[in-house]
Amino acid sequence: MAGKESPDHYWSSILSTSQEEKAGIVTAVEFDESGDTLAIGDKSGHVTLFQKSNNGGYRHAYRFKSHSPTLDPLKSLEIEERINDIQFVRGRSSGMYVLTTNDKVIKLWRVQKKRSQMSRKLSHSPNRLKEALLRGSPGSSPTKFGSAPGVMSMVPPPTLRLGGKPTTASTPDEQPMMRKKDMGMQMASTLKREYGAAHAYHIHSISINSDNETFISLDSLRVNLWHLHRDAQRFPIIDIKPIDMSSLTEIVTSGTFHPDHCHTLMYTTSRGRMCFHDLRSSAICKEPAKNFEIAETAYLTKHFFSEVLTSISDAKFISGGRYVLSRDYLSLRLWDVNMERKPVEVFPVQDYLSGHLPNLYQNNSLFDRFQCAASPDGKTFATGSYSNRTIVQERKASAIALSAPPVSSSGPVQGSPIKVTPSISQLDINSTKFAEKVLLTAWHPKEAIVAVSGMNRLDVYQKKPIRP
Repeated sequence: MAGKESPDHYWSSILSTSQEEKAGIVTAVEFDESGDTLAIGDKSGHVTLFQKSNNGGYRHAYRFKSHSPTLDPLKSLEIEERINDIQFVRGRSSGMYVLTTNDKVIKLWRVQKKRSQMSRKLSHSPNRLKEALLRGSPGSSPTKFGSAPGVMSMVPPPTLRLGGKPTTASTPDEQPMMRKKDMGMQMASTLKREYGAAHAYHIHSISINSDNETFISLDSLRVNLWHLHRDAQRFPIIDIKPIDMSSLTEIVTSGTFHPDHCHTLMYTTSRGRMCFHDLRSSAICKEPAKNFEIAETAYLTKHFFSEVLTSISDAKFISGGRYVLSRDYLSLRLWDVNMERKPVEVFPVQDYLSGHLPNLYQNNSLFDRFQCAASPDGKTFATGSYSNRTIVQERKASAIALSAPPVSSSGPVQGSPIKVTPSISQLDINSTKFAEKVLLTAWHPKEAIVAVSGMNRLDVYQKKPIRP
């Protein structure tokens, strides 16, 4: 049965699936605003959408090619198609808008249901339409994934006028699944805008503003501000590149907008700093409005690995922007935005590795970048670890570890039993598999559902009440 960690609730797997070993390595995970759609990007440049089903799980809905390998004409280097980040654009019109990025180019896609050409022809011939409905979906065949969920939502305002050519599903892995009521309809992805030629270094993350009109893109040294309607113009608002690169001491590791205040954004650095910037005071950030820093005294002794351990790999605003949750290699830290001096709480999620830093440095595990996420009420946190474990930390309880269930090669599996380690103090480095790591984490915006990814697999867990 599923693992039990508290008297009244337990964690259960509601989706476990894997992709191809190399091209299918998952590189981005994100929920839409409603939580009904889950998107993942992979190393092959594909975006796969999962939608919530009637039984509460998630099932495959659509897959399309977002990026293809291209050549950088200035440096004569190949730009990989790997998807580095995915963001949903909120709105009210039909379909959904998705921002995706690889190392150099950001793309805005619209995904929606459209009537197929065969359906349009049959609609003018009632007899042929009746025969086709009795046989099944016209011009399509059943797929191994089963039926699809309902119409998707979360799109930008109807005033967004964007051009582009639609691309419909043409290969087996890009074909949507149909229900009877959706016969004659098929999913189609349309490229609306392309934002490029703005970063000298690799883009590692993007973030949509709460105004739903602007977004930022971040590389190791710069942060650019974009408007969704203007793909040819961007505004560099943060630049930490020194005149002499030999004096470079830190790089940008992540960044995000405030969930409510469209003028406030945050970025983190490899020196353990979280910098707030207020666009009302200055369009170009020379000095941060607030500076939160992991002090060197955070660890008892300073050593060769101190700087690597204090590097912040991810940070998120939680509780409506009242707090910030950050992740470094060994711990989660909870910060009060009104107290820059030190974090409110520190949760050591990988403390059992602290005595083996030289070995971790040798196998490059010390440079793994783990994401973090928080529940809608800000009381429970999730982050990844090794051996395909997901660490779940409650503010008033000890952390537990969810171990990913085995996946089937025949397709996605729902309801698989999982192993729960009731305390992370029981974890041991001798049984840790460093090649199996959960780097990506996303929390459902409304429910106790966590989506995580380790290499080529995707797992979705849900916290459920125990029924008497």
